[in-house]
Amino acid sequence: KVAQRLKDIPESQRVRVYMANPDLTTYGSGKYTGLMMQHAGAMNVAAASIKGYKQVSIEQVLAWNPQVIFVQDRYPDEINKIRHDPAWQGIDAVKNQRVYLMPEYAKAWGYPMPEALAIGELWMAKKLYPARFNDIDINKAANDYYQRFYRTSWVPASHASVE
Repeated sequence: KVAQRLKDIPESQRVRVYMANPDLTTYGSGKYTGLMMQHAGAMNVAAASIKGYKQVSIEQVLAWNPQVIFVQDRYPDEINKIRHDPAWQGIDAVKNQRVYLMPEYAKAWGYPMPEALAIGELWMAKKLYPARFNDIDINKAANDYYQRFYRTSWVPASHASVE
């Protein structure tokens, strides 16, 4: 579903994305996080210079100037730091209010959960290219997945905002 809708976007025109973690750590290449971003149509700004997981400087993030910043669901306080800290205000993602807290089903660290592959990449693609996925109700997709495979409803964490 995702690949079909993004197949005509050249690598050079993909959305520049940064995966934020506490203390300015991020994921470069060699992790599922990078694959998730790639599958969702993103260009991971850290992939060219970082292998694995590493701490960077705010100056490096400013130089990368990501268009979108994703924050993993286990770090909800980090999103407010990024949105309000003066050091981050020059970054396109912050200026354009494109800093998103990822839902639990889009777990992008360690070993991916099955739902990260099935609906997490779809959630990310919808955030990156909303016009191409405007017909997708991501909450319905998540609930349908959870009903089918886990026989339970998907309920977002209290701090998560997925739409």
